[in-house]
Amino acid sequence: MADDKMLEEAIKAVAKGQRQRARDLLTRLLKTNQANPQYWLWMSSVVDTAKERSYCLKNVLRLDPGNRAAKLGLVLGGSLQPDEDFHPKPITPRNWESSYQEISEESGSKKVLRRIAYIGAGVLVLGLLLVGFLAPSLKTYGYFGGPQLTITPQFNTAAPTATLLPTNTPRVITPSPTFIGPTPLWMLLDETYTPTPLYVNTPHPISEAYRAGIRAFNSDNFEEMLTFMKQAAQAEPDSADTHFYIGEAYLHLKEAESALIAFEKAIETDPNFAPAHLGRARVLSTLNPEFDVEGDLLHAINLDPNLTNAYLDLIAYYIETKKFELALDYASIVEDLNPESALLYLYRSQALLNLEQYEQALEAAQLAYDMDRTILPLYFTLGLSHLQSGNPRRAKPFFEIYLRYVQDDPRAWEALGRTVFEQGDSYESAIEAFNAALKLDENSFIALLYRGLTYLEVGEGQLAVNDLVLARNFDRESFEASLGLGQALFLAERIEDAISQFSGSESLADTDLQRARVYYWRAQAFNALGDRKAAVMDFQALIDLDSEDVSKDWIESAQEYIILSTPTPTRTSSPIPNTDTPTVPPPSLTPTYSTPTPTVTKSPTTTPRPSSTPFPRR
Repeated sequence: MADDKMLEEAIKAVAKGQRQRARDLLTRLLKTNQANPQYWLWMSSVVDTAKERSYCLKNVLRLDPGNRAAKLGLVLGGSLQPDEDFHPKPITPRNWESSYQEISEESGSKKVLRRIAYIGAGVLVLGLLLVGFLAPSLKTYGYFGGPQLTITPQFNTAAPTATLLPTNTPRVITPSPTFIGPTPLWMLLDETYTPTPLYVNTPHPISEAYRAGIRAFNSDNFEEMLTFMKQAAQAEPDSADTHFYIGEAYLHLKEAESALIAFEKAIETDPNFAPAHLGRARVLSTLNPEFDVEGDLLHAINLDPNLTNAYLDLIAYYIETKKFELALDYASIVEDLNPESALLYLYRSQALLNLEQYEQALEAAQLAYDMDRTILPLYFTLGLSHLQSGNPRRAKPFFEIYLRYVQDDPRAWEALGRTVFEQGDSYESAIEAFNAALKLDENSFIALLYRGLTYLEVGEGQLAVNDLVLARNFDRESFEASLGLGQALFLAERIEDAISQFSGSESLADTDLQRARVYYWRAQAFNALGDRKAAVMDFQALIDLDSEDVSKDWIESAQEYIILSTPTPTRTSSPIPNTDTPTVPPPSLTPTYSTPTPTVTKSPTTTPRPSSTPFPRR
């Protein structure tokens, strides 16, 4: 019953021309039930673009194949060819529409003419539904790792402090039918994105140039917008929002210095104009990503506590500056202001990832993904959340989609390489991904470490040594880099160097599992060197750990090694151990990291060692 009431309210909002309210109500209804064709049909009347409208109508036909209103809408929009037997009829009258007279029983040419007349009326009504209420939304931008979106507000008052409506998730403008480069993101999606509510526009009755500038902005024609807004500023020099829009136009045109001058002019005109402080923070971040914009963002929030975009930019800033707890605190505030913001949950996921709260990070990223699948950084974050939660197979498609659009991000290539490495499907593909990361950033610790571990898996000892030496030099505190280098030296048959490296790794071990790995590999190296006494001591140390983290197979193999290496009192010589005795599987080669790239464990399929058996011969 609550849903029926909400649908009724949405229909009334459409009738009154309140497209934004109708769209918000229909969005909520679709989130609770996407299988209701009526919701999709009404949503088609309030979306902004032909692409969105076509998507909604196709969903209607998917759920209700006989729905003639949806068919007619698709035919009129050019998305559907009419069937031979398809004759458009007027759509069912709503309670707010003019009702039609029933067609009387007629015959001959009068009946045909009357039918044509009503068909024309039906087309007109549907056209009004699909076109009459359209108004373009605002475009926003977002990226991972910095102040992340540019959403330009429009204002409902010329008072000193602007009160803005909360923003929703970003809108993507429908691309041209002819595509150059990667497939547009929306073409990969099976669901539409969350519509974005509009801000209320400040009336400028004496300035047609201002209204023309807003129309140009809504059409993404920023050069024309700039021209009109400059004319409006000449007519109304004391209008802070006009100067603000000039700054927004310059910012979209990537003329940051000119944008900064315009935002400063808006602040000079009205120091209490909150969006101008937000605009200045954004342009300063563009000029210098390391610039401290916290003051401007906090000031904007103090001037207008409902300015959601300022909160979102502040959260992004805190993530960039590694103040993750503060980011989460402000995320909770935004959740109260605008719980339907996908960016909010994206940023929350990023902060939780850095705090190593992987399950919560995955939950937040999935929620953002369900709300809006057109935010590109979300694919990287969602992939990383799956990877850190121990599911590399689910992570891989998200990294692949992200890399179709952002091919110059070394972090994404690192993550894709790790994903392939963890799956063990194709070490060659993993090496290619790490090569791409190192081409973009030759000092990438993660790419060097994982490429070295990948070389270990394929038996390339010296190549592994080359990479792991560099990785160890970049991070002397990394247990995985240290132990991996020891394994690489062992595989390259540099046994004494390997023993020395394993001993260095012991001082970096923090857990019983890490200590067990050191004892195991150093025992192997002592055995290869012929020092059985030292090997027995390491195997005994492994047994003495008595930890649940240590595999029982390791302990049993260590015990067998000790027994076979200890002379019995009844014999003058010890028997030669069976060389076919299976070796204990080595511990994981996969590194464990602190923020921002914690580890995923993986059991290797090969055990690099120079000798054919870990047991001594006599």
